[in-house]
Amino acid sequence: MDTKSKCKIVYADDAMIHHVMMKAMAQSHSLELVYCASNGRDLIDYLIEHNKALPEVCILDLHMPILNGIETAKIVRDKFPSIRIFGLTSSSDESERIEMLAGGVEQIFAKEDMSALLQQL
Repeated sequence: MDTKSKCKIVYADDAMIHHVMMKAMAQSHSLELVYCASNGRDLIDYLIEHNKALPEVCILDLHMPILNGIETAKIVRDKFPSIRIFGLTSSSDESERIEMLAGGVEQIFAKEDMSALLQQL
């Protein structure tokens, strides 16, 4: 029997349909989606509140209200350096992608291919 614990992930995206898709895909990849936020501020608040049981991975949408993916990545990288950060976006703007990577995101994936991201975990 495999006693290895599931990789815990948190996800921030302002589109609720993507929360539903991420939950289903995480389950099919044997990952544990512990929290879905609708913006970066809610995600940061969750991480601060649950800092004794941090997830291994944070997945961020690029465009969100209140706190976007770029700014959220910078805060997560600064306050929670043990968390791996990945971007998920439908944007093809190369300058935004470069800025997100500079903010601490390891890799950026297209929303159209969420499964490629989850296979990396």
